[in-house]
Amino acid sequence: MGILQVALFGGVRITHNNWRTEVTVTREIQALLAYLLLQRHRGHSREVLAGIFWGEQNLGKARGSLNTALWKLKKALEPRGIPAGTYLKITHSGEVGFNRESRHWLDVDVFEGKISSILTCPFQTVGEIHIVDLEKVLELYKGELLEGFYRDWALRERERLRAMYVKSLIYLLQYCEFHGAYEQAIAYGQQILDLDPLREEIHREIMRLHLENGQRALALRQYEICRSTLAKELGISPMEDSQALYTQIFKGDRRSHSARNSKEQISVEQALGQLSEASQTIDLAKEQIQQALQLITKYSEHPD
Repeated sequence: MGILQVALFGGVRITHNNWRTEVTVTREIQALLAYLLLQRHRGHSREVLAGIFWGEQNLGKARGSLNTALWKLKKALEPRGIPAGTYLKITHSGEVGFNRESRHWLDVDVFEGKISSILTCPFQTVGEIHIVDLEKVLELYKGELLEGFYRDWALRERERLRAMYVKSLIYLLQYCEFHGAYEQAIAYGQQILDLDPLREEIHREIMRLHLENGQRALALRQYEICRSTLAKELGISPMEDSQALYTQIFKGDRRSHSARNSKEQISVEQALGQLSEASQTIDLAKEQIQQALQLITKYSEHPD
């Protein structure tokens, strides 16, 4: 028997036999399966499921719709050759759930497990192999969870997993910054802003990273991107922290330029002082040589 594979990021995809046999079901059945998978740690009463998915119908009709949907889902997950109950569990009391002990692969499960494991380690001490693993697992995030589904439970799960994805990008950003890989850190920061361009603290972090990377103009440009985005989307100005950082970067180069000029001036003055001292030493040496020559001439003419 092959393994059931289900991907929920960027939509819903269901396959058997190591991605070779795709299962086609309606969006209603996709939603029911997604709910059972996302809530895979427990069983669900039929009344609750009927209320969640067919709450606009009367109880009898909602129960009938649920029974039909479960029959279709069972047929899709457990076609001929796969024993009943392999993936879909229905207890004697009527509770419905996904069989967590079955041989299956779920992108959300892999995503959550790997991230939870890695992010418990401080980014300052984590090994490179863990970073490679984290980067690889983030590739599973091919889009928002259950794109196109807008029920409350789907939106809550979407936001939760989206927050986990962003937290992982921040972790990678911090790791790269710690190791001086500023360009890569900036790239991760930009990925965060692609998801949420209103994250002002990320704009500030990119400004600092550009500055650390010797790209003052790009740091100032990032502030302008932040300012225009906030103005357009929210009608507000950047926070005082962002404005202060912009001012610091804008004025900081002038101070550095002045300091360089000052240092250069001091160096020139030191050189002139050294030249003057050397000139005085030369003049003194010439005078001593002249006196010595006079003495030699005097003794040569009058040896006695």
